[in-house]
Amino acid sequence: MNHTLLSIVLAASALAAIKTACRPMIFSPTATSPTAPADLSPVAIAAFDGAQKLLVLCSTGRRAVIVDRRAARCIGSFDLPVEGNGLCVRGNMAYITTNEPAGRVLVVDLSAGGVVRNTLRAGHTPMSPVLSPDASTLYVANRFDSTVSILHLADSTSRTIPVIREPVAMALTPDGRLLFVANHLPCVRPFLDDENPFIGAEVSVIDAHEARLIANIELPNGSQGLRGIAISPDGRHAAVTHILSNYTVPTARIEGGAINKNAVSLLDVRSLEWIETVMLDDPHCGAANPWAVAFADARTLLVTHAGTHELSVVDFPALLERVRRRGGATGLYDEKDLGMMANIRKRIALPVNGPRALLALDGAAYIAGFFSDNLAAVDLRASEPRAHEIALLDGASPAALPTSTARMGERYFNDATLCFEHWQSCASCHPDGRTDALYWDLLNDGIGNTKNTKSLLGAPYTPPMMWRGVREDAAIAARAGIEHIQFAEPPDAVVGAIEAYLRSMKAVPSPRLNAQPFEPPKPYEPGCLLCHYPGVPRGTLSEAARRGKALFEGKAGCVECHPHPWFTNQKQADPGLGAGTAYDVPSLIEVWRTAPYLHSGDATTLREAVVDFNVLEKRGRTKNLSDDEIADLLEYLESL
Repeated sequence: MNHTLLSIVLAASALAAIKTACRPMIFSPTATSPTAPADLSPVAIAAFDGAQKLLVLCSTGRRAVIVDRRAARCIGSFDLPVEGNGLCVRGNMAYITTNEPAGRVLVVDLSAGGVVRNTLRAGHTPMSPVLSPDASTLYVANRFDSTVSILHLADSTSRTIPVIREPVAMALTPDGRLLFVANHLPCVRPFLDDENPFIGAEVSVIDAHEARLIANIELPNGSQGLRGIAISPDGRHAAVTHILSNYTVPTARIEGGAINKNAVSLLDVRSLEWIETVMLDDPHCGAANPWAVAFADARTLLVTHAGTHELSVVDFPALLERVRRRGGATGLYDEKDLGMMANIRKRIALPVNGPRALLALDGAAYIAGFFSDNLAAVDLRASEPRAHEIALLDGASPAALPTSTARMGERYFNDATLCFEHWQSCASCHPDGRTDALYWDLLNDGIGNTKNTKSLLGAPYTPPMMWRGVREDAAIAARAGIEHIQFAEPPDAVVGAIEAYLRSMKAVPSPRLNAQPFEPPKPYEPGCLLCHYPGVPRGTLSEAARRGKALFEGKAGCVECHPHPWFTNQKQADPGLGAGTAYDVPSLIEVWRTAPYLHSGDATTLREAVVDFNVLEKRGRTKNLSDDEIADLLEYLESL
């Protein structure tokens, strides 16, 4: 997009703001659809009213939109008191998970058009609600608590089950017995063999009847960024989408997915074992950032590609046969793996930007564009399926929807069509602007220097960039990233918008804070990283964290390198690991979610970073702290 067009888009869209009123709107077949050109960010779709209508949950718009399937148009909407991120429907009752530290499930009566209950409590940022077959139990993934809540709807009692790391998607077997949980990031553990590191995300399996964890299924080395999971109609297979990263070699080329490939892993539901990881890319065209996955029927597997704005329609029996003939993975980074989808998959271009939500229904697929605020409808029964657009905003073109430069930058950050052959976007290694938990050799300081992927939260406010400070500021780093990692030449408007997006990012309140109940929206300081969402207070420190804060600022001396408000002095220092080389002093904001630690990633836990790998005490005076003091200090760090 050129400068002139970008200016027109932003000027037109800046005239409107998102409504924040909590007033529900009673909708009817004659109700009008929303008309303001504001960001909606649809994240989930479900059918109701005998599958005649669609309920589209819009996150940043704090709204649920009603679409008439036959008329293919919006017929109404109602406001929500807070951002939602997950949705399930049974009959005319909808269950919406909220984007809050003190998470909850909103219960909506769709026949009345409003929230009827908002006190069903869950954990930190609950997601992906799933109902049991008898609708008596609701399962919710608490992303930042790394737990799953089992909520009994009759009496509001619940149980919590720990899983691996950041559960973001779940699927229940047809018999309601097993709950498969996609953990977004791998839990990095010490390498058994330093020359052959292994980092791979896992799928947790919960016995839903007995409410206990029964397995963690390990995905291949380099698996990260899990987003969607689905169970086949016969209950025999699970399919999970993710990125497969070749982090063990320098990032010298991108052809053939040499840095990142895009995959779906197949799991055996009966044996609870990994079967195969299949590449969704074609040999010379990546299918970046696979997100939602669903089975349209026993023969058809669907996957959305949030980075390339496409839908893959896969002949599932043919895929299983190819997997059977292959007899197990032989080389996950060999370009021959890119032929697995040849002649058994259709790639359908979608009239949406950022397809993250998917619903398969009666031979059709409905896909929501997170950044374009519209739907795509695809008739899967057609010999040559094509997508048709359904608007969620009257009189607004998708190109005119972003309301700010930062919003446009978020689109670019997640858009793999900027990349040579569409293999990856910025978000492939920095999901949600944070970390993929891997170690990369980016060649900006020579070869053979692997570094832990840094979170980009606050990066524009704490230059210079990169672990060795080789990029002067965030704009220079964004341009270099697109040039050297995506192998493309970005326009100035793209670089400027991405920098604006990075400046707009806000910290997620730590799970260690005493979460506060939701309050009505109120003004907040735009330049403060520690302000998350308007109206969502960060919470308060525990007694242990208060003691840890005193140690941080006093006896341990951590504040000397990590002063408030950015918790970095923006300098370089020798971390005391023996090499005598200076590295960037990172910000500690959100350190609770960015393991592993140190530039080398050697510390897999905060305790290792603070104590075990700090024998020279170049990162705080911790050698003479008691065990209780160490615990208090860690409690404070994990509260930032």
